[in-house]
Amino acid sequence: MKTLNLYITKGLLLIFTATIIILTFAMVGGNILQVLNYLVRGIPIGDFMLAILYFFPMVLSFTVPSSILVAVLLLFGKMSSDNQITAMRASGISVFQIISPLIILTFALTLICIYLQVQAGPYYIGKGRGILYNLATTAPQALIAPGQATNFGNMVVYVKDKKDDQLKDVQIFIFDNAKKKVKQDITSADGKIVVDKDKGLLKLILYNYNIIDYQEDDRIFGKRLSVTLNVAQSQNNRPLVQRTDFMTISELLGTISLYHQTGLSTLDYEIELNLRFAMGLAPIAFLLLGLPLAIRTSRSETSAGLFLSVILAGLYFFFIIGCKMMGLGPELYPQYLLWIPNIVYQIGGLFFIIRLTRR
Repeated sequence: MKTLNLYITKGLLLIFTATIIILTFAMVGGNILQVLNYLVRGIPIGDFMLAILYFFPMVLSFTVPSSILVAVLLLFGKMSSDNQITAMRASGISVFQIISPLIILTFALTLICIYLQVQAGPYYIGKGRGILYNLATTAPQALIAPGQATNFGNMVVYVKDKKDDQLKDVQIFIFDNAKKKVKQDITSADGKIVVDKDKGLLKLILYNYNIIDYQEDDRIFGKRLSVTLNVAQSQNNRPLVQRTDFMTISELLGTISLYHQTGLSTLDYEIELNLRFAMGLAPIAFLLLGLPLAIRTSRSETSAGLFLSVILAGLYFFFIIGCKMMGLGPELYPQYLLWIPNIVYQIGGLFFIIRLTRR
């Protein structure tokens, strides 16, 4: 029995490791492209690497359950199609004895996923976002990217080309306080960036500029113009309320307790808290989902099970996250509604596993 457990554990870990590496880097890839945009703008390489690393804990909380599902389907599907499971059961080994290494591994990974969901993931993804938000103080020149419009309060800056601190084809729109009408349109063929980190200022020095003043109905030409952008002020204007996505479990529980005392609605925080734990239990749900689909006697059935499991896994995440994103009212109890996939998948999986053991 020890040899059998070791054989199953080795095969499972091999497939699981390969799958989680592929899925994790595939999911992180989208974030890497986003952060690469800031690297091109001039963000320090150290901040770039940290921002990428901070995305991994939350990504792992999604790829671990999916990797378990794939590993179960591939390993037990192959064993079933090769009649290995049939031979084991004919030798008096029960299904529960066969899957015992998988149960132990899944339980350990579930604890890790819960920790990643409720503590490590939100904490580090908040720090990663903070690096990007703090560009105003660490690398303010990175706020301006070629080919993109950047908003600075009542100013919108567009630069066609940028190389180091040199700018080409600069256009600046200055709006009124209500940000509804353009007061001035400033264009310049050449310019450069001057940074004052101590004061939180970003100066654009424009050469051979042209100003269209719509309020005065006038046009002004000149050789040199300095436009000051207060990037530090844009940081100070950021909302002080922390997003629920970035709150750890202690912060969520503390906020819920405080809101209960003050009579404020805690629905959003309760949804986030329940979502974290529901997502953390995904490895168990996917294990119970995958086993009945994998333990078959033909490769065609295994292939169909793999396809079906991918659909069911997508529905699992779609339903849970959808309960948060759809903004359902308190009368529908969305904080409890999102537990439906866990209940259905786990009870349904147990039912089919028990049926398999009685065959």
